[in-house]
Amino acid sequence: MKPKGCILWEGPSRLDGAPLVVIGTMATANRKTGPMAQVWFLRSDIDPVSAVKAGLDRSICGACPLRGSDGFKGRACYVTVHQAPLGVYRAFKRGSYVKGRLPAGLLVRLGAYGDPGAVPIRIIRSILAGSAGHTGYTHLWRWRPSLRGLVQASVETLGDALEAWNAGWSTFRLTDGPPLGLVGERTCPASRGVSCAMCKACSGASSRCIPAHGTGRKFV
Repeated sequence: MKPKGCILWEGPSRLDGAPLVVIGTMATANRKTGPMAQVWFLRSDIDPVSAVKAGLDRSICGACPLRGSDGFKGRACYVTVHQAPLGVYRAFKRGSYVKGRLPAGLLVRLGAYGDPGAVPIRIIRSILAGSAGHTGYTHLWRWRPSLRGLVQASVETLGDALEAWNAGWSTFRLTDGPPLGLVGERTCPASRGVSCAMCKACSGASSRCIPAHGTGRKFV
């Protein structure tokens, strides 16, 4: 039976030194992304639900404003940690994954959970080597300029978007308004049923925005 995933790296978080594991899985039921290998950035010593409750998810997410301020209180992140992230963590603890690499020729989604800025850039480049394309996002764009051109800077305000654009980043912006003509920003086509695997625009090369519906937050 073919393995469903592999351990791509284990080591200390670049954010706080906590132990992390990077896992790649080859299959997904996520219709929004489509058929893409999924890369998960997880604490290796604590399950993701407990990590969020204790505020220890900062090891993989940094100061992302969607994390919430007190465990799950105020959390606006779209990732439901008690579902796929918890399942991947439990499979890791069961020994279901061995160290390896993703097969060449796959489309890769960096950060099905967690931020690629939490690990060394050489690990990100290694994961993407031989891929057929990728998507990725980081809220750590101010502190991880080496990721520029590989992933989108995740922003929630026009001020942050302008700062990121001036620094040479392409952005993915949550907004309550229309896309801006600046730097060719366009609306994410997911609302039209176009999957990430079909679009592949969020690879650090062009800016996109998406309505902030359902986040419980207001953005400008």
